[in-house]
Amino acid sequence: AHGARSMTHVYNGMTPFKHRDNGLVGAAYRLRTMYGEIICDGKHVNPAAIKALLQAKGWQHTVLITDCLGCGGMPEGSYTSGGMDVIMKDNLCWLADGKSIAGSVLTLAQGVKNIVDWGIASADIAIRMATEVPARSAHIEGKCGSIMPGRDADFVVFDHELTLVETYVGGQSVGNAFTE
Repeated sequence: AHGARSMTHVYNGMTPFKHRDNGLVGAAYRLRTMYGEIICDGKHVNPAAIKALLQAKGWQHTVLITDCLGCGGMPEGSYTSGGMDVIMKDNLCWLADGKSIAGSVLTLAQGVKNIVDWGIASADIAIRMATEVPARSAHIEGKCGSIMPGRDADFVVFDHELTLVETYVGGQSVGNAFTE
């Protein structure tokens, strides 16, 4: 209410939402014009909680993010990220002590598919929450976030099952790193 425009990683590292102490989660719900970023891997946040956030904020202010560490796309094992030792196991990264989540290995394409597969939003809305909404949140909607003349020609192609088929950067195909 005092100028915050976006909330990072809604639910993660926050006190739980309670009926007498709403905390940051309650602020994310209540401040409808503030953007709420959500990690949609099904491990950081339960899909029911993602749906609750989307119902409270509306898709126009819900930003799909990944929190993907640099080891995303690599095989399970031990890595260093941000100077910290992490262990990637079961599609999630943990601090070396195994007690705290360090980050995800989620791709944004998989996050979009998750939102649709979980019945939280349609493919159209999920894609917009991963493109148009974050661009607006970051004040770069005049440059990216939708396919229009004069904007970056960065986009992906999905098949009918929302599997990533191809990625374009600057209008040029860079293939699909996850299938090639």
